[in-house]
Amino acid sequence: MRYAEFSNGTKIIDGERGIADLRILLCGLGASRIMIIGDRRLLADGYLDRIKERVSEGGEIAIGAVYLGEDTQDSQSVLKDLYFVYMSNGCDGIVVCGSGKLVDHAKLLRLAVSTQVKDIKKFFNNSAIGRKVVDVPLITIPRKLGVGNECNALAVYYDGNKKISRNVFNELLSPDYCIIDGKIISASSKSSMAYGALSALGKAIDGFIAAHYARVGIAIKRVEEHAVGKIFSKVALTNLRAKALDTLASDDEEKIVSFALDTAYLSKGLDSNGMGMIYSLSLAISDVKGVSYSRCLPIAIKASLDYNLRVCQDKYSEALWSFVGWHECSKYPQEERAKAFVSCVKEFVDEVTDKYVEEYQPIILTDDDRQDIVVALSYNPHMLNNPRYFDPIAIKAVLR
Repeated sequence: MRYAEFSNGTKIIDGERGIADLRILLCGLGASRIMIIGDRRLLADGYLDRIKERVSEGGEIAIGAVYLGEDTQDSQSVLKDLYFVYMSNGCDGIVVCGSGKLVDHAKLLRLAVSTQVKDIKKFFNNSAIGRKVVDVPLITIPRKLGVGNECNALAVYYDGNKKISRNVFNELLSPDYCIIDGKIISASSKSSMAYGALSALGKAIDGFIAAHYARVGIAIKRVEEHAVGKIFSKVALTNLRAKALDTLASDDEEKIVSFALDTAYLSKGLDSNGMGMIYSLSLAISDVKGVSYSRCLPIAIKASLDYNLRVCQDKYSEALWSFVGWHECSKYPQEERAKAFVSCVKEFVDEVTDKYVEEYQPIILTDDDRQDIVVALSYNPHMLNNPRYFDPIAIKAVLR
């Protein structure tokens, strides 16, 4: 077993001893009565029973409650249920095994209990209250490859009435530990893993050459001394495509875990700064079309690349000097490098979806859909933190 420290407090653990040492980790965090959050598939596959056995082994830790949630439920109703179950059963810690909104809801529950502020909407404003009052240990165990929210300080709150997702960023959302378990992740389908690879690619592009180039310029110019720059150079850029395709073509659990660790490190290093246009677009398309975030990634990646070309091509081309892993682009002069890179990435996205996403159906956007997506983006602070680059006309033009 090993763990790694990065820019936030979450420790990433991999290896066969990860779940086996759950009791030790929880005792070290001062927990004594745990709430376990999972889904029905994990229960049917026996993974939740395995987690329960490891938590309660030795008798020091009791299981206060087990909550089975769904990935697509309205956040307000889910958080109300979670808060009631947690408090009424006298729990003092959380273990969540899952992905997507299930992990986000566990993180938001921790924020609510830690600060004794039930209304998460109060945290939509970054300057809102967020002082820790109660210590709530949180351990996440991702079920899918490449999601990333299991180890960063950001969570998505979905308003079912308005059908809009809102981002919440707070240091209390960072889990104490993220355990990468090979058996759980390798049980995912190839389609799920393919979307995980695209999610990792999206995070790399968002974080390294987002539309807000001035914000990520430090990481680009100080690649050898800046922690974020190092992880992008080593993981996201140089090896991402080759490693992603190698992982998808193999059933080797060791390769899957290795790629899962890379994407976890990447997500951990990004936190709020890297949640840029691809992430924001995927959420907006998901809200408007009523489909999963993962399914929206191919169209969001392509649209974001075209948007960057249209709005900030000069800086975009300059930033691509550091994209060392896409050697096909290095032969082009600087003014053509961005276009070559965009074409290369689009080919990669098509290759992944065509080969590994079963029965992939492209998302068709109408004119009304495009307008609604722009409106949804207006609720996303990551799109609005530099108003010069929030260009609704350009966004609608690149959405196809």
